[in-house]
Amino acid sequence: MNIIPKPHKIKTLSPARFAYSPEDAEKIYDPTVPAEGYRLVSSGEGLKIFASDDAGFFYGKISAEWLGADGDMPDVIVSDAPRFAYRGFMIDCARHFFSVEELLKRIDTASKFKLNVFHWHLTDDQGWRAEIERYPRLTEIGSYRTSTRGDGKPVKGFYTKADMRRVVEYAAERFINVLPEVDLPGHMSAAVASYPQLGCTGAEIAVKDSFGIHEDVLCAGNDFVYEFICNVIDELAEIFPFGYFHIGGDEALRLKWLDCEKCREKMRLNALADEDELQGYMMNHALAHLKKLGKRGIVWNDGMASNVDPEAVMQYWKDDGASLKKAVARMRGGTDTVMSPFFAYYLDNPYGMTPLKKCFRRNPVPKGADEKKVLGVECALWTEYVDNADKLDYQLFPRLAAVAERAWSAWHTDYRAFKRRLRAAYNIFDKCGVKYATMNKADPNPIAALVSLIRFALNVMDPSMKESLLRQKLNAKRLKEKYSPVNERDRI
Repeated sequence: MNIIPKPHKIKTLSPARFAYSPEDAEKIYDPTVPAEGYRLVSSGEGLKIFASDDAGFFYGKISAEWLGADGDMPDVIVSDAPRFAYRGFMIDCARHFFSVEELLKRIDTASKFKLNVFHWHLTDDQGWRAEIERYPRLTEIGSYRTSTRGDGKPVKGFYTKADMRRVVEYAAERFINVLPEVDLPGHMSAAVASYPQLGCTGAEIAVKDSFGIHEDVLCAGNDFVYEFICNVIDELAEIFPFGYFHIGGDEALRLKWLDCEKCREKMRLNALADEDELQGYMMNHALAHLKKLGKRGIVWNDGMASNVDPEAVMQYWKDDGASLKKAVARMRGGTDTVMSPFFAYYLDNPYGMTPLKKCFRRNPVPKGADEKKVLGVECALWTEYVDNADKLDYQLFPRLAAVAERAWSAWHTDYRAFKRRLRAAYNIFDKCGVKYATMNKADPNPIAALVSLIRFALNVMDPSMKESLLRQKLNAKRLKEKYSPVNERDRI
């Protein structure tokens, strides 16, 4: 049966077929069916969906759509339930802005693959996209940049509170939760450009028009910053009912903190050993505030300092050996985790780097980790080099289908069978009105893969990216100098 993600069990009863529509399905409550699961029965007695909750009925109907794609239904019983409770996809709307209508179309398509979390990346160095009434300059100034890498084309746009509520309501109708992300303390240049007092120096800066990692982070020694974080969370928490809230934590350079007396004083007063613990202190402030609101914070794995609240959820993305080893150790220690490994589930990567088969073949449960500590799976699409909806679709589809299979289905390695079922997914893409990469482009031959990698590298490695690499190198050098035995007395 051509269903993605692959159901837990399918039993064909006979060669008979029936002229049923998914709308004909009779819903029958059955408390024995697992949460979000369903049992679909298509027979001479009609089309019936058994479930213990509304999500299960919805997913049963989605499977009926797949089964009836050819115009009628087989004589079959499908018993199904998800492997993971968290099945997500992320779209970065800070680097490039996408309209509400464009987002709704991708949310609708994702629902056909039983994904249930839309991670909405709303803030970054290149743009602040969420209306915050208490801080109007965030959108008056922070939502606009003059160009992108010197192309002279302005990029602007933000979501009003009404826009964000509309997205939340539309997604909820499809049993998709919306996870907002406000990335801190790094990736905050747009906020600092809007309110310079958020930075360590108070100097005026511009919203960044280049990519990479920038040094303008939130000042960890300024009480105004902590007030700002809580106020922003408060306004967004009223819009997003999901029990999780993402606070970023990735790629925060220490260059400004190293020269900031207020940051050094904060470290002294709170007996913080280093800048990692200083970041942990800031993250804990946000996490504690979220806890008061009944929400649980999510932090990227490179932002999980040793002193970060162990109840925080870790989102694993940084996929080198050392990071994986640390992540597995944290999971063994009890940390719940969402898996988004860079080399398999980052869909902004070219197909030559991350082909469809690599997405499919990556088991989201790392070796040595307890599967119970994996909340689920999420694919991410960062939009530094994705500036229109067609490109967005090309990067998302069909790889999103492979990640959905890993998020829902029991682990299996039958890629050939997956590709056979994928043919039906292309019909789903067409019905939803989204673009996509064809199968041969999604799994390119070696020459095509090499060409895509070269083009990607040439596009990425502009002068501004070289500057970013130099900043990272300087950051590492200064931290090494500060924490060398020779400078032990002058660490703080």
